[in-house]
Amino acid sequence: MQGALKIFTLARIPVYVHWSFSLLTFFLIYYGWYAQMDRVSFLIFLILFLALFVSVILHEYGHALTARYYGVKTKDIILLPIGGLARLEKLPKKPLQEFVVAAAGPAVNLFIALVLGIVLWMEYDGEIGRIFSSRGTLILRWHRVIPMLFVLNLSLAIMNLIPAFPLDGGRMLRAAIATKLGRLKATEIASYLGQGFSILLVGYGIYRQDFMSMLLGFFLYSMARKEYRLLKTEDLLSKHVIDTATKRTFPAIFAEDSLTNFLTTLPTRQKDDFLVLNKSDNSFHGILSAKTIKKLQKEKTENLSIGAVSTANYPTLSSKQNLAEGLSKLRSVDLNFLPVLKDQKFIGVLDYDSINQLLETRKQ
Repeated sequence: MQGALKIFTLARIPVYVHWSFSLLTFFLIYYGWYAQMDRVSFLIFLILFLALFVSVILHEYGHALTARYYGVKTKDIILLPIGGLARLEKLPKKPLQEFVVAAAGPAVNLFIALVLGIVLWMEYDGEIGRIFSSRGTLILRWHRVIPMLFVLNLSLAIMNLIPAFPLDGGRMLRAAIATKLGRLKATEIASYLGQGFSILLVGYGIYRQDFMSMLLGFFLYSMARKEYRLLKTEDLLSKHVIDTATKRTFPAIFAEDSLTNFLTTLPTRQKDDFLVLNKSDNSFHGILSAKTIKKLQKEKTENLSIGAVSTANYPTLSSKQNLAEGLSKLRSVDLNFLPVLKDQKFIGVLDYDSINQLLETRKQ
């Protein structure tokens, strides 16, 4: 993933941190100075911050693992300065399934808050204590860590349950509306409600001079509009078969050719994937991905053919298949295209350019 650093993989789902996450370092230092924290308070503040994002990761795994239960894979989880995002390969088929997947994230935070609440009740007789001093200076001590984590997880759950798309509450609302009006119309309604909430959030941020509220409002507004446009596009593509967007003329290389000679013609930083054909009949042999090429450029490739290092272990598409399904498969692989078969015979490729061309012609 461009612009993100992979930190670990758990349950076969990679977790990334976006580059913008590093900007929080400056915010944390500034906030610690602005709140007049002493060294102990600042250390606890950092620990609480890390614990919060562990809670965010668990929240996203709640979505991802529930989606897996319904047969939907999660491409990855990415951490952003304003939260996390589990990128599902597709939406669950049934509105009820989508409702459960959306609710699973806040449910994780509510469970964490419940466990911490029980600990507080046992240790402190339920007394969380005052978090802020009367003069407004943030004073943190170790006995306040559990109460703060309780408040943070409870707040995270409540915020995500706000019925404003694309927050989890908005997705739950979309799923409920979809049972009566269909997913596209439900997304349109939920998107407008989400955009309205985002505008209010930005206005609140301006009034209170709260930068994080403004940033969150802009992000939610953008996501609400983007997801509705994507679903509208998928609805249009679902009315066509892959054959209507298959590219019949395309650049290709041959399996029998020398790999060394081929690599010498490439620039050092090339990002293209290559279709590999059999020279005898132009039948499909495999794909030589940009990732594989990058590795091969650092190794000895003498006496190797292109066919020896290309692979056919990628999904293929049927020309009669729904074009929306083809786009979904294309998004699920780290490639620029996928081969298209008609009656088990290779006829061309489906790539993003051919899909965009079809969309442009349908808009005219």
